[in-house]
Amino acid sequence: MFPALLVLLSVATLGCALHLPIDPEFLLKKGPINNRIVGGEYTQIETIPWQVSLQQLGRHHCGGVIYSKNIIITAAHCFFDDYGNILDLEIFDVRVGSSTSNNGGSVIKVAKTIVHDRFTLYPIIEYDIALILLSSPLQMGPTVKAIPLAESVPNDGASAIVSGWGYTETGESPLHLKSVYVNIVNREECARIYGVLIKATICAGSPWKDSCGGDSGGPLTYRGKLVGIVSFGSENCGTPGQPAVYTDVVELRKWIEGEATKLS
Repeated sequence: MFPALLVLLSVATLGCALHLPIDPEFLLKKGPINNRIVGGEYTQIETIPWQVSLQQLGRHHCGGVIYSKNIIITAAHCFFDDYGNILDLEIFDVRVGSSTSNNGGSVIKVAKTIVHDRFTLYPIIEYDIALILLSSPLQMGPTVKAIPLAESVPNDGASAIVSGWGYTETGESPLHLKSVYVNIVNREECARIYGVLIKATICAGSPWKDSCGGDSGGPLTYRGKLVGIVSFGSENCGTPGQPAVYTDVVELRKWIEGEATKLS
């Protein structure tokens, strides 16, 4: 029904989740990608205290997840420009402990990153995960908490939560954190939709509910554990039958734990 993904659109500099239409002509174009968290509701950081904002030059760029007092998990593509070049770490900070992306909480410099050694942007995006070492440890509390990694992927149809400061259905980027429930989609069905079985990923989505632009690197959680990291999806977020793709934390758990130990 859908042609295979041949080339992925270049990474948007605004930190978008890579949401791509199933259209080869569009996939060959370059430029920012139109995405948004669809159908969500405003959420206090106390409800999702592991959520962080990865900031570029003082502005929200991507989401991220607190793994430990000094390590954040995010999407690898957040550190690359439109042409696949890695960005200078000096331009990045992490804001923690705030429901708003532009103030509150604490802002900490990024000291170092590790990108998965099998991460690719072309011809398809795979192993889209990176770890951030913070320049100073976090002060844990009600608004700043680490989240445990899931041991197993939720069953097909299970309801998981995705959150972030990505664009909404109005086309605006909210300053206040939002979240939405999405359903886990069968892996084979997701492969049929995108025309290829993408490695180390899980899919999730519900009609008119989705993660989108600015949500990349943010958490997909199930029963209080991290199961996925926002990676990419279709251009029209929330469109029925076009689920978003998330990096599979369960499959990459050993990598996360091993690299986090090296960083610490």
